[in-house]
Amino acid sequence: MTLSANPLAGLGPAVNAFENLSTFGWTSPHDLAFRARFGPPVEPGRVVAASRGLALVRTASGERLCTPSGRMRERLLADDLTLCAGDWIALRLDPGDTRGRMVDLLERGPSLTRQGPDGRPQCLAANLDVVFLVMGLDRDCNAARLERFLALAWGSGARPVVVLTKVDLNDRAEAFAADMRGVAPGVQVLEVCAPAGQGVARVGACLQGGLTGVLTGSSGAGKSTLLNALLGEDARPTGAVRASDGRGRHTTTRRELFPLPGGGCLIETPGVREVGLGAEGADLDTAFSEIAALAARCRFRDCAHGAEPGCAVREALDQGLLGGDRYGHYLQLRREVAFEAARGDERLWREREDKWRRISKAQKSLRKR
Repeated sequence: MTLSANPLAGLGPAVNAFENLSTFGWTSPHDLAFRARFGPPVEPGRVVAASRGLALVRTASGERLCTPSGRMRERLLADDLTLCAGDWIALRLDPGDTRGRMVDLLERGPSLTRQGPDGRPQCLAANLDVVFLVMGLDRDCNAARLERFLALAWGSGARPVVVLTKVDLNDRAEAFAADMRGVAPGVQVLEVCAPAGQGVARVGACLQGGLTGVLTGSSGAGKSTLLNALLGEDARPTGAVRASDGRGRHTTTRRELFPLPGGGCLIETPGVREVGLGAEGADLDTAFSEIAALAARCRFRDCAHGAEPGCAVREALDQGLLGGDRYGHYLQLRREVAFEAARGDERLWREREDKWRRISKAQKSLRKR
């Protein structure tokens, strides 16, 4: 494979060697399972960054640029997989070869996955313990955006943590934090001012014990500034948001994994403009746990919570026990997930259209009250 340019330029192999991979989340169970499957000269490594078939991989002896073997490339194509930051892989480091050869992708643990523009699942970060949902309080921090991100985070299998940045730029920071806690019951909500160091240690504490987290959120939310504060250095460039519309500039252009001085690893991702929810990557029942509990009491198991008789969700809505905005956004996200699940299946498509036509009619009648 010939590359005209290095898509991972600036991430060249590290000079300092590492004695082991424990700093990067490699555990004894990982090692035992790996040794039972592979023998020398194959060894484990973790993807720091990946682009166009080339990956920067952390091994026990340092960092190495690696390319997939022909067999591994065929497997990735067959399974519609793309390497991403956080992946664990098996590789060979042959003497005299300037690049390592990746021979297999190890089974992924909890991973943050969104629905791509082409309808295919897109893995943003792999083998996670914590998903940090970063929202800047200098912008339009709202419940609807957080609910969407929470559905994505819960669907990853990792633990979500809400990080409210730039608290120094909002006089109502405490009120916003209280509102977000109401939207995300049981989820830790941290208030941070990264330049001043406020709340940074609490973010780092979430990854103690060699855990791996990912920073995700909109452009300009302060992800790079927070990462630099955790690292104690300017590893990522930062930029101001536009005064005209409050939108951030993309200072991060690739997903990359960083080991933290206090322990654990953190993957930073570019700002997310659209958070597409697919059937595989979203968990609405956990993000909207109170609605899921009500739905369990509906008369019909396949209740769409529209005009069906015996709907406990609509009953709670009518009694004022469930907010109209939250109910409406739940239906919106549920419809989006159903759309992706039915895509390509004509029978499911017709059923989906009939069901959501009834729901839309019920919502219109609700607005007329």
